Order: sequence, then structure tokens, then C-alpha cells
Amino acid sequence: MANSSELSIPRTEPDLATRRRAEILTGSIRVIARDGVVAAKLKDIARESGVSLGLVQHYFDTRDKLVDETFTVMMRAISQEAQRRLQGIEDPLELIYAMNALHVHGTIGFPERWGFWSELWAAAGRSEHLRGVSTQVYQLWAHPLEEALEVLSTTDRLPSGADPHRIATGVLALMDGLSIRTLADPEGISAEFMLQVLNDWVSTQLGVPPEVAARHVAALSHTTHPTAPRPLTPDVVAEALRTPHSTTSFQTAT
Repeated sequence: MANSSELSIPRTEPDLATRRRAEILTGSIRVIARDGVVAAKLKDIARESGVSLGLVQHYFDTRDKLVDETFTVMMRAISQEAQRRLQGIEDPLELIYAMNALHVHGTIGFPERWGFWSELWAAAGRSEHLRGVSTQVYQLWAHPLEEALEVLSTTDRLPSGADPHRIATGVLALMDGLSIRTLADPEGISAEFMLQVLNDWVSTQLGVPPEVAARHVAALSHTTHPTAPRPLTPDVVAEALRTPHSTTSFQTAT
């Protein structure tokens, strides 16, 4: 079954230091999504965060440290939200459709979230360090997909010769390409259309009949989808800062 360990989210108000760090990191996410990693300047992040440049430098010694922590907190926020939304899904096939919906409709609004990740992919080609960060992001996304596909394989629910690793890689590559098209042409390529293409591709690769796929997708209306993404706020980031990092895991029911 899906990982049943419920995240313990602190309900107390964050302390001042955590609140300030969350404000700065929220501003950093927005600036990187808008301007890119390379062009993101501390003074612009300070302005977006509503704090002084000196305060940014107080909490983050260097620009590189701030960029690193920005990517780390974004990964943590998405990981913990994914764990919440995917809890209770016991069928591995349904989990895969749920992850498609999660990546499209997401935990944070589409333009900020996918704009942020697109900037990471672009910068990774010019920076060995950011290449390592992007690898961590892909591992975070690929792990639950591959785990669910492995369960389908061991229970003879994949077509003969189907490779879980290749299918997971294909899903993530298709997500990336469609997200860029959706960002560039939101009127021509909607998020709903992106999700439909992803689900159709997965169904074809896994040999799932249309009526079976439709049943699994419909079941998600009672679980993860259509939960609206949360606005990106310092409260969301502060929650991620205070929550230990974890990854979403899928195991067979016992």
C-alpha cells in the first residue's frame, strides 16, 4: 500500500528566524522562476521577499548557499505534499495516474512550479553543481514511479519485455516537454491537455484498456485530484523547513 506513515506537521507558529528564512526562500523561488538561476540577484530576491539585502546576507552567507537552499526547500515541499496526497492509494497503477495528476496540477501553481524547474534544467547544462541538484530532483520524482512499475512487473501486470526504468524515464521526459509547451503557450496547451496526454501515453505503454484507465482516473476524484495547488507563501515554505525530508514510497499491500 502507499506509505502509511503520516507526516507530523507542526501546528505552532514558526519562530522568527524560520519565518524570515521562509520569506527569503519564497522570494528566491519566485525570482528564479521568473528570471532564471544565473540572473537571480540577491537584491532582486530581497525586494521580492520584502526584506533588506542585509537580512538576506545575514541568513544566507553567499548567493550559492541561498540557491542551494532554495532548491532543497522546494524539493522538500513537493515531497511532503506528494506523500500526503498519495497516501491510501493501494493499487500501483492508480498511483501512477495519481502521480501524473500531482505533477500537472501540483502542489504549487503551475507557472511558478514548472518555471522554477525549467530554470534548473537549463542552468544544469552550465553548472556541474546544479547538474547534481537536478539529478536529485529526478531521483525524487523517479523513485515512486519506478517502485510502482516494479510492483506491476512482479505481479505480471506489465506487457512482456516492458522495462520499469525506461517507462519511468519516458514519463518524466514527456512531463518536462509538455510543461515547457504549456508554459510557453498556455492557451494552446492547457494543463488538462497535458494530463490527458500523459495518461494516454502511460496507458499505451502499460497496455491498459481505455475503460480500465478511465476507472482509475475517476477514482482519483475521491483522493488526490482535483485538490487545487496551494499558493506559494512563506507559510508553505516554513512548513517545509520544519518538516524532515522524506520521499514517497510505494509498497505492496500485505
